[in-house]
Amino acid sequence: MSNFVRKTLLSTLSTRSFLKQCGSTTVTNFTKSTLCKRTFSSMTNLPRQFGSFQQRWLHQENASKKSYDNLSKYLETEIKGEMEEGVANFDKLLEGWTKHCDGVKITLSKKVGNETVKVNFSISGALEGYSGPEEEEMDVEAPLLCKPPFEVEIVKPSGSTMAIRCLVDEYMMEEGEDDVSDRFEIVNVTIHNGKLEETTYVCEAENMDAEMYDGLLDVLEERGIDSLFVDNLVEFSTKYEKKEYVDFLTSMKKFADE
Repeated sequence: MSNFVRKTLLSTLSTRSFLKQCGSTTVTNFTKSTLCKRTFSSMTNLPRQFGSFQQRWLHQENASKKSYDNLSKYLETEIKGEMEEGVANFDKLLEGWTKHCDGVKITLSKKVGNETVKVNFSISGALEGYSGPEEEEMDVEAPLLCKPPFEVEIVKPSGSTMAIRCLVDEYMMEEGEDDVSDRFEIVNVTIHNGKLEETTYVCEAENMDAEMYDGLLDVLEERGIDSLFVDNLVEFSTKYEKKEYVDFLTSMKKFADE
């Protein structure tokens, strides 16, 4: 028996043995019971898989629309409530100062002699409830006030600038009390030539002598930064923040309805 015939015979016997183990007696039956069946099964499963995906997609789309609808209804009610309370006119506040508003950032400026005085602040994150002693004792809901930190820049004609960072006091004092130190406190002070660099020295108020601290308060008061100014700053910021809030709600509703 030639090697070619032997290899052919062994190959045939191996194939028949394999087919017998699979329960098939012909190549045709083997093909039908394995490859064709598996391929057909995979093809017939595609529509069911696609249908399941389509149902999930539709469910997600409907859920997305429902959440936007719910949000839109809430926003409509919130906007209506805010408008009923009224968005007060704040233009007449802080008279004598030129106001430049850029979103949440506000700059006030005016000339005092040969100096330019600027007050920079942002209403972002500055809204908080008044938590004076009376409210704490009575356990009542505190009104929201916008009390932003602010920086006063006093600019000389040469461009040399003294920048004083301040914080509005946590407790707004009762009417009739006009001690400037009770309305705000100085945080730090620095001198620069129009631009604050990382290398610029900053003097922290907690390390100042009392005489230097009081002297800076006098400098600020002479330039209009006093207790009345801070009260007006808080009132202006609170009303301006409400206007920005209503604009924000309107933009969000427009987004949800799109």
